[in-house]
Amino acid sequence: MNIFSYFSKLFGGESTAQDANLPLKINFNSTITFEINPILSAMTYGAMIDVLLDNLKMLSVKSISSIKIEGMDNKKIYRFYFNKEGDRKRLFLQVLCDSNNVDNIDEILFCSSVTEPPQGEEDILFFLGDNESGLGEPSYRFSREDLYTFLSRAEVDKRLAANNDEDGVEYARVEPEQDFMPAFSGEETVIFDANGVTGESRRIMNLMPHSRGLQDTLFEELIVAFWVTTSHNGNEITIEDQLPLAEYIFAIKLERTNIKVI
Repeated sequence: MNIFSYFSKLFGGESTAQDANLPLKINFNSTITFEINPILSAMTYGAMIDVLLDNLKMLSVKSISSIKIEGMDNKKIYRFYFNKEGDRKRLFLQVLCDSNNVDNIDEILFCSSVTEPPQGEEDILFFLGDNESGLGEPSYRFSREDLYTFLSRAEVDKRLAANNDEDGVEYARVEPEQDFMPAFSGEETVIFDANGVTGESRRIMNLMPHSRGLQDTLFEELIVAFWVTTSHNGNEITIEDQLPLAEYIFAIKLERTNIKVI
């Protein structure tokens, strides 16, 4: 399959530039700056998002993706990644909007994430929600030791103390009253350049949102995802060579007024 043709159909638009007509008018030439107050406040009250505040003064887009979630035909998720391809830690802006109108935005999240391969078959079954257990249960908990995977010990200890969390943190799933809720699945298509000549496709096997309160009206979102890359630069990756990855996404909700696109 010609990857240029593929991305052209996905992203649409009259010109050959595949980064046109996207939410907030962001493209590969954009410089994005963030108002740090919402993110600083969340971190001060214990959010586990991993970002250096000085870096928020000027961020450039390294890749752009479009995510289709099964059962949500009228909505689309766009992600604007600020890290280079292949980085284990990723920083990105996520925008949920109408499929046919990118200006009709439902939610904007500033996200930091860590990806890692599952540790054996038991881990894989957990992230697949096998036998209605694992991902999809009412809550997801990180111990203090677990959190050291994402942040330095000093940062973890400081943020746990800020919210009087002694042993760790717990995030509640959407509709926690259900014993188990199947996770979302879908497809993510990523472009690494404005014309969509390079990119990859990812199959999202499971994606589950959670959240926890911080202070007053502040809250932090956690999205746990499980996915594989199925093609790279137009070349299909055989099932035997597809490496499943678990991703832990810590996110803070932002308003349009918190973001400036230059």
